Order: sequence, then structure tokens, then C-alpha cells
Amino acid sequence: MNGTLTLEDILSKTTDLPAIPAAAIAVMREADLSTSTARSVAEHLSCDQALSSRVLRLANSAYYGMSRQVTDLQESVVLLGMRSVRNLAVIAASYTWMQRPMNGYALEPSAMWKHSFGVSIAAQLIAKKSKSCDPDLAFTAGLLHNLGKVAMNIWLDRKLAAVINLAQRDQLAFDEVERKLLGYDHAEVGAHLAEIWNLPESLVTAIRYHHRPNDADPISPVTDCVHLGDFLTMSMGYGLGGDGLYYNFCPEVLTRLGIEPCAIDEITDQFMDSYLQYESLIEEMNAA
Repeated sequence: MNGTLTLEDILSKTTDLPAIPAAAIAVMREADLSTSTARSVAEHLSCDQALSSRVLRLANSAYYGMSRQVTDLQESVVLLGMRSVRNLAVIAASYTWMQRPMNGYALEPSAMWKHSFGVSIAAQLIAKKSKSCDPDLAFTAGLLHNLGKVAMNIWLDRKLAAVINLAQRDQLAFDEVERKLLGYDHAEVGAHLAEIWNLPESLVTAIRYHHRPNDADPISPVTDCVHLGDFLTMSMGYGLGGDGLYYNFCPEVLTRLGIEPCAIDEITDQFMDSYLQYESLIEEMNAA
């Protein structure tokens, strides 16, 4: 593998980078402001007709169980809450490129989506359990944590066998092999892309350090939730690929989050129930 390929090269020379519409990014940022209103969030969302249509369709899915059809964006924000609408906007904006096969990571079509969506659900449950951060922010961070894989995929294609052999030989996690070969990993690439998109710093940090939460400075509860959620989702086999062979779990996150090891089974049970409940939402997205 070309060791001179820089992180900037990855982003400048990759022709099929993931993209999130400007309207979705604006909604994310607006929903986090203390001054935001249902009207201001809806105004940002309305700047993208395709995104608006998809969010409305998701808001009317069986998952939310509305007693009547919601046809107005501002009304959807009022009924669902600004942060829920933010999550719907990110889901609608990212679903298409997360559905792609990732040959560089041995991920079949939809596998990255299945894993990322699983991590978002797990991170949200962990945030609720630990009361350490905003559960909806943890959801968004979980959904976007592997953003860098989409950019890295083309550069790892046809080199996957060599990467897996090195991982097995040296008992290394996939992200460790990336750093050993390139000097950086998919988490750093994803964080750099998130910075270019001008995503909130809390999301950039969670993306950058989701494999190494102890390195975040200051320590980030959102990152801890995503790290634990990533580990649990991997352990349950959701969206496993070539990078699912080893996972370096940081047990310190349990202490920081105040979660006893015995509570993991409870979170796992809740995860299974939540994922099943979300299936109707996923079906709506497939039809949208």
C-alpha cells in the first residue's frame, strides 16, 4: 500500500465521497441552539425539497404512530421535537450512501447502514442509561461514526486480504492496521470530513475518537457512548465486515459512564427491542 497517501489525498482524490445536504447540516446545527424554534428548524429543512419530502414521509411512518397524517414541516417539528427531526434529517440524508457495498471493508450492501444504525440506537440507550449526555446527540454521533469508511473504501479495495492477514498475524484491530500502514485510520478521515462539513465539534470528536475514547481531550461522554455502542453492536454481529475480527474495548468508559458490567445485558435487551421497533422506520426508508 502506498504509504505516502496523506489524509488530505484521501479526501481530494476520492471521486465518490459521501455527502450530506447543506439543509441537513443546517438543521443539525439549528436544533442544538438554545434559541432555535420549530419554525427556524423547519425553515432550514424546507431549503431542500427532496430532504423535506423524505423527512415528512419518515415522520408519518408506523414507528411514530401519528393519529393523523402530518403534512407541514413546522408541525412535524412540533409533534416530534426538534432533536427527533434532526435525527430524521440525518437518517434521510445518509441512508443512500450507507447502503452501498464497501468492498474495502468486506461489507455487503446495507451492512454499513445496519451497523451504523445499530450503533446509533445503542449509543442513545447508553446515554439515557448513564444520563451523561443528550441521547439524541449520541444517536446522531453513532449514525455518523464510520463516515470515514466511505472515503477510505476505494483505497482499501483489492488490499483487504493483505490487511486482514496483517490483523490476524499481529492480533491487531482493523483501525490499528490502518494506522500502521497509512499513519491514520478511518476515524481520523471521517473527523476531517466532518470538519469540512462544519459539523458540531461534539460530533467531530465522537467520530475521531470512537475507537480511542481515552485519547479525547477533554474526555467526551458522547464519544464514550458511541464507543460502547460500537462494541456492543459489533458483539451482536450487526453489520460485521473485515474489521469485525478484533475490537479494542476501553473498559474505562464503563466507569466514566457509571455503567456496571451487569447492566450490559439490560442494555442489550433494550437494544433488541428498539431495533425491532425501528424496523418499520427502515421499511419506510426503503420505500422512500
